[in-house]
Amino acid sequence: MKSRPSYIELLARYQPVSLSPTPQSAAVMLILLDQGTDSFEIVLTERAAHLERYAGDFSFPGGMQDEGDTDLYATVTREVEEELNLPAHAYQLIGQLDDFTDRYGHLVRPFVVLMKKTEFEKLHRIAASEIASIYYFSLSKLPAIKDTPALHTITRRRPSYAFTEGQVFVWGLTATILVHLSNILSGESKPLGNPNP
Repeated sequence: MKSRPSYIELLARYQPVSLSPTPQSAAVMLILLDQGTDSFEIVLTERAAHLERYAGDFSFPGGMQDEGDTDLYATVTREVEEELNLPAHAYQLIGQLDDFTDRYGHLVRPFVVLMKKTEFEKLHRIAASEIASIYYFSLSKLPAIKDTPALHTITRRRPSYAFTEGQVFVWGLTATILVHLSNILSGESKPLGNPNP
């Protein structure tokens, strides 16, 4: 288990692989919550059941780029403020992970930020129109994300990573990005893949 500074340094030094923009691009935020110990958590949001896309899924906060967004970091800070009531000055940008594409072929760019958990708990307010609940995913659970062949009937993404804990089920691109994060922090090289065309 690496120490607190090591995780932050690894993420800050990481040189992400960028993909070409798509007509519609998106950004997500991995909010790394500092608990003041050697353990960190990441904020996952359960999307509201009435939403047209990804209803009920657990995912990172974020969304599609708007015309007024100067770049994808502006996109994700706007979305996080809309979804969780967190202003951009409430967290510190640490770095960026590799770009991915979602099931629709949209570019998705993940950003990593750092925030004290006490501050998050004090400041955040979920937008009920978009989010049903919050799940705190501990970095210690990263090894529990496994390739799940049973998902091959419902997703084209290979490997088909998933994580389950009680009623929480994380899969698809969110699980793949978490495995990518795990690779950076652990030095492993688990395959990531992308949806087949």
